[in-house]
Amino acid sequence: MSGKQPKSAFEMILDWSPARPLWQQDALRRIVAIGSLNDADVTELTSLCLKGQGKPGVELDAIPLTKEERLVRTTAGGAISLHSISNTQNANRLAAGQTLTFGPRGMTIIYGDNGSGKSGYARILKRACRARFSTEVLPDALEPASVKGAKATISYADGGLAMPSITWSDSAISDHILSAVSVFDRESGAVHVREKNEVAFRPFGLDIPDELASACVAVKDRLMAEQKLLNAARDGVFNQPTFKPNTPVGKVLSALKPDTDLAKLKALAELSESEQDRLRRLTEDLARDPLKVAAEQRVWAISLGGLADRVEAVVAAHADGLLTAVLAAANEAREKRAAANLAASVAFRDAVLPEVGGETWRHLWAAARAFSEGAALPEQPFPPSEVGTACVLCHQQLDEAAVKRMIGFEAFITDQTERQAQEAESEADLLVAALLDEPVRITAFSHRRQLAVGAPTVARQILRSLAAARLRRAVVLQAVAAGVTPTLPPSKAAPTAALRESAAEALHYAAELTAAKDATGRALLESERDALLDRAALDVLLPKAEKEIARLADLARIALCLAETNTTAITTLGNAIADEVITPRVRDRFQQEIQKLAASRVRVDIVRSGGKFGSPHYQVRLFANANAKVHLVLSEGEQTCVALALFLTELATASFASTLVFDDPVSSLDHRWRQKVAERLIEEAKVRQIIVFTHDLVFLNDMQVLAARHNVDQIDVSLTTSRTGAGIVNKGLPWAGQKIAQRLDTLEKEARASRLLYDVQDDAGYADAAAKFYNRLRSTWERALEDVAFCNVIQRHRDYINAKDLRKVALLENTDIAAWETGFKICCDITDAHDPARGRNAAMPPPADLLNHVGQLSAWVSSLRDRHKLVN
Repeated sequence: MSGKQPKSAFEMILDWSPARPLWQQDALRRIVAIGSLNDADVTELTSLCLKGQGKPGVELDAIPLTKEERLVRTTAGGAISLHSISNTQNANRLAAGQTLTFGPRGMTIIYGDNGSGKSGYARILKRACRARFSTEVLPDALEPASVKGAKATISYADGGLAMPSITWSDSAISDHILSAVSVFDRESGAVHVREKNEVAFRPFGLDIPDELASACVAVKDRLMAEQKLLNAARDGVFNQPTFKPNTPVGKVLSALKPDTDLAKLKALAELSESEQDRLRRLTEDLARDPLKVAAEQRVWAISLGGLADRVEAVVAAHADGLLTAVLAAANEAREKRAAANLAASVAFRDAVLPEVGGETWRHLWAAARAFSEGAALPEQPFPPSEVGTACVLCHQQLDEAAVKRMIGFEAFITDQTERQAQEAESEADLLVAALLDEPVRITAFSHRRQLAVGAPTVARQILRSLAAARLRRAVVLQAVAAGVTPTLPPSKAAPTAALRESAAEALHYAAELTAAKDATGRALLESERDALLDRAALDVLLPKAEKEIARLADLARIALCLAETNTTAITTLGNAIADEVITPRVRDRFQQEIQKLAASRVRVDIVRSGGKFGSPHYQVRLFANANAKVHLVLSEGEQTCVALALFLTELATASFASTLVFDDPVSSLDHRWRQKVAERLIEEAKVRQIIVFTHDLVFLNDMQVLAARHNVDQIDVSLTTSRTGAGIVNKGLPWAGQKIAQRLDTLEKEARASRLLYDVQDDAGYADAAAKFYNRLRSTWERALEDVAFCNVIQRHRDYINAKDLRKVALLENTDIAAWETGFKICCDITDAHDPARGRNAAMPPPADLLNHVGQLSAWVSSLRDRHKLVN
């Protein structure tokens, strides 16, 4: 047989967790640290679950459960024990400046009456450590200046080694280290016994799968709520499409998936000018008679052809070659006229009048020639050669000099230079006249508006080519008039090819429209129109498609996440822990515990009873009637014993013996059960630190006696209230709970303290102090009779007799009885318990007598106990 130690529940969970999604590993870490998860935890876990399936924008990172952090209930090093609680703030009415110290081992009993602050310290431990039930630690309700937010400094040891103190602030989350310490009180006992109206029990380890499964359900609920919102957020355009399902756009939009690539749709969204014109025409024309529209298209095609010819002719008429010829002719005419003018200046240098030979004069001479040859002197040459002939210009008879002058004028006119100049000017005038006869009228471009709708680019090209031609014409004419040589603006090519192509398209479209007179042909055009319509609508549809893809991606992600919330694997883990770790230990351990606490009075057993998400519950059932409601059958005291047994049974699965804290564990128990509980706690105090808060002096005495009997370290602390608040820490117990030795020590100190009053002659103060002293001395003589003379064989308010010490009682002698009577009578005579006679008014004994009377009681106790030691 292998001696290998079986895995603990925590180790099984740690080995199992790496195979789970990261968000569940993070959930395990949280459950280990704080127990139950709150809404904020569920929100973060939901985000982590979605992040695990690729949701962007989630900055939170999952922190898996690790060996170093695993289940703080077992701690990182060893058993956790508490040293002290100090520096309390805003915690009920606990006074500031107090330190509640616990014994490092064994039993620490904190005694306090109601309102002494005992519950305040216990509530701090329930919140800082692990308790099945805890509530917020509230401030002092009677102090207006107090605020919420309890704080304290808690010192502790790990595996016996003192660790740095923890500064604790009130929170629903137990401290990572201190949660190894378990706290039991009445409320947690009720959770153990009556959770969900059943006597259900969840040992260490099994509650973790349950909490994880609950977290999965909570995350699932969040995911399903988000899924519902996403389903409702589907754009109506996909429920009642405005697009056609069989168009290229419609086919994509009708089959959107989380990974659909919209690049194809984005390309389809760009419609060219021709496609936009095509859509416009199809939309308009399919609403009319196709045959009529076809006829119009043929007319349009003819007009486009004519327009192409006209624009081409205009551009050709203003081509570089023609305009250059005009400019060249003008330049040549200017040059030859300049040469003729030079010749005239030589020929007419003796002329009486200026500008003879100039252009105006030449026109005058030409007019005179025409008049002479045509009407005045047709039978004579021009100019006349005979003296005495009448002048056609001045109507005077020509003398010899005048004839000679006119013959000179004619010689100039007929000279070659002048003739060439006139010829050049005539040619230039002809070219300019031809240019003037071809005006460029842009307003006559009657097709421009229609083309601007259907072919705006072509329309712009026509306007630019015509405007360029008109500009070139104007530049040439201005240059001719100014007699300069200009730089011609560039010409713009006429879009004649595009016009003729548009004409051809119009003819083709006319043929299509003609074919649309039947259903098949019309269906083709309607299909094309619908495709273009859907493409034109992509400016609206594309953003909706992108949003829909994101929605589908979120839904797909949620579907994957929902699959991860399945609790089957968690149920399997819970069952494995129950079968391999829990069940073999807890059933035997529970029977041991219930036997120790209730013997055969409570006949119950633990059985597996199904459980949440399949992780088994352990239910307490009566042996006599398995179907009976246990909490309705057992008394309150019996239920408390069952709860304590279950609480202690859980320790069977813990790895380390950390501190156990009990807050009034026997508050609902009668005398029959207290002794059993005290015995069980003392037994546990042998292996771990036990801290008990109680106000029950009988129960306290039982534990004191048992601790002494079993050599268990035990210290007592009492809490009281003062003007500064509750929770004032006092070493030891109050007078009623002190043992004989403690009382004798206190009485001796009070006797010595009274001397100070006596020496300063404070008679009243000394009288009060002495009276209090003898009151306490009297009660101590009584307690000594019970504890020492009768060896606690019979004790007030105790429900059993300590018969084994009965032999020691037999050692009591007459001298012992006489000494007791003497000491007790002295106290009775002085104490205020009896009203003295009016005339007596005796003075109090001096301080020396007080010390002597304490010494007599101390000697009486010592004498008896020395003799008791001799009895085996």
